[in-house]
Amino acid sequence: MNCPNCGTSNLDNSSICINCGRSLAAGAPQSYTPPPPPSVHSYSAPAAAVGPQVPNYLVQSILVTLCCCLPLGVVAIIFAAQVNTKLAQGDVAGAIEASGKAKMFCWIAFGIGIVAILISMLFNGAMILQAIREASANR
Repeated sequence: MNCPNCGTSNLDNSSICINCGRSLAAGAPQSYTPPPPPSVHSYSAPAAAVGPQVPNYLVQSILVTLCCCLPLGVVAIIFAAQVNTKLAQGDVAGAIEASGKAKMFCWIAFGIGIVAILISMLFNGAMILQAIREASANR
């Protein structure tokens, strides 16, 4: 069944037009008022999508602070915190520089943490071997 108001094809058992919302009954008024066009100004982009996207490495900085190397992790957190502040001030070059420094200190802290863990494992292994040798010599 076609709508007598806008001409849209509807199901035969429909009582209201799916396009204009008018009644499909035989004696229904035939005036059609189209819906208003969407406002151009009704959509505002999120603040994060407006400017350039610069990673701040804050999560990575926190993880290397907790798991690898505390002093360098704190430095990485400081630089990571500066990224969003500088972007909010419009200093894109400063934000990119702070992001690069945060990334660099994250990697350095991670490397130092891995080296420290390996040295600790070697030291503990040597201590266990020495304890086993002493135990077998005392028998």
